Amino acid sequence: MPVIAASIFHPQLGIQSHAMCGRINLRMSPAELQQAFDLFREPEWLPRYNLGPMQRVLAVRWRPGGVRAADPLQWGLVPSWAKDPKAGPPLVNARGETVASKTAFRSAFKSRRCLIPASGYYEWQVINSKTKQPWHIFPADGGVLACAGLWESWQSPDGSALESCAIITTTPNHCLSEIHDRMPVILAEEHWSLWLDPEMEEVSALTELLVPCPEDVLEKTPVSSLVNSVRNDSPECLTPIKLPRNLF
Repeated sequence: MPVIAASIFHPQLGIQSHAMCGRINLRMSPAELQQAFDLFREPEWLPRYNLGPMQRVLAVRWRPGGVRAADPLQWGLVPSWAKDPKAGPPLVNARGETVASKTAFRSAFKSRRCLIPASGYYEWQVINSKTKQPWHIFPADGGVLACAGLWESWQSPDGSALESCAIITTTPNHCLSEIHDRMPVILAEEHWSLWLDPEMEEVSALTELLVPCPEDVLEKTPVSSLVNSVRNDSPECLTPIKLPRNLF
């Protein structure tokens, strides 16, 4: 699967599908995830090192009774009103600046928000027309990133449901601006409950959260081109490399 780093026009939805932040890893055990996100039960999850669009990622959501649960959802949001879930490229990301108004996302933004856990994510820095350098971006404290997300449920004609999600992005902080012009919205733990609450509909309070995280939250290391293919899903994807002196 090729690296997704550009905006792609989605013919069915009539919007741009921004697919930066199109690769993550989540290496925590079910027990670690349950503790980190205060889940009412351990999620069904195996550590993954290179997850891409249309694969299953974990999404933390409110359940009736005010408890949190984490479920594997398709990464690539399909609006409930879509005629064909396979029409056009997947809606992997939603821009924070327009997520409350875009047709594909505004309903989910109103009441179907989620957290998408990640141990880190990958981004590709364009060096020249022939070279893209992959970077692994991860929490400086060794914990977990809680990316702001949206989820949807699409009903097929046979009555089965497809649950899917997207990660919201924003402008990068200074640390990451030299790598890419977007980054995922990473929510601090004190904002998790507000973001997940389906009864919270104050757009201004929610959009205030869609900003770059502080500089000291993340670290980054260059990694090899092994991550360029999602078929490579192993710890070696995380191995830091030394950049050639003539790369820049």
